Amino acid sequence: MKLSDIVVNAPRTELLYFKDSYLKEFQAKVLRAVKEQGRSWYLILDQSAFHPKGGGQPSDTGKLLFLVGSAQVKKAIFESGVVVHYIKLDTDNPPEVGAPVRGIVDWEPRYKYMRRHTAAHLFDHCINQATGRTYRTMGSWLGEPKPYVDYAGEPPSLEVITQAQGLANTYVEEALSVNIDFLDKSKIHNVSDAPNIERLPENDVYRVVRINGFESIPCGGTHVKATSEIGGIKTLGVEAVNGGFRVYFDVEDGPSSKNP
Repeated sequence: MKLSDIVVNAPRTELLYFKDSYLKEFQAKVLRAVKEQGRSWYLILDQSAFHPKGGGQPSDTGKLLFLVGSAQVKKAIFESGVVVHYIKLDTDNPPEVGAPVRGIVDWEPRYKYMRRHTAAHLFDHCINQATGRTYRTMGSWLGEPKPYVDYAGEPPSLEVITQAQGLANTYVEEALSVNIDFLDKSKIHNVSDAPNIERLPENDVYRVVRINGFESIPCGGTHVKATSEIGGIKTLGVEAVNGGFRVYFDVEDGPSSKNP
């Protein structure tokens, strides 16, 4: 079954995590329910706090509670502006179109992805600061087993990577605010410090994440409100990849990194 067939003529999903990464529960309405097999279904809601896999961030998981019955959200998929929830029902009661539903995000993994995502943005800045040059990010992965960021170009020395790690942890201790803004397409190209603008899909509105004092990053992912919530950043190795190099890293627990 093709996702493109499931979402045909479906309205765009309101992305609740865009404005509030800390939203753990939400109310929504079932717009479309497509059975795959057994108790497995594809579900489209009018709005969702489940972040789909994308931009290096894994899909959220969680639970949906219906008027009758419930379901496990195995993954969320983004297709043509629509979040498709792949679910497994806990009973044989099928979801009803038009019915209200309560969504609950698995918070522990989501919060770790938030910390890792902000940490990746922070390390992007710090590796540039440590080297005095601008490395273009080619991709990233913020899930298990080992998060990483890929950069284009020749890798710096391990000493420089360690220096970038030290800078990042200094900024973690400074508890810099992490701000989210929304810019229309007439203004996004005026953000001179936003990297990789040329690679962005054409949108009417762009979401921009900025760590206080740093460059603006167009990004659709979830983030913490302050760098202190990262806890700490530890680099775990560097290896060559096609066209560049990969830096493995992870976050460490700190006094401000406990689940809020």
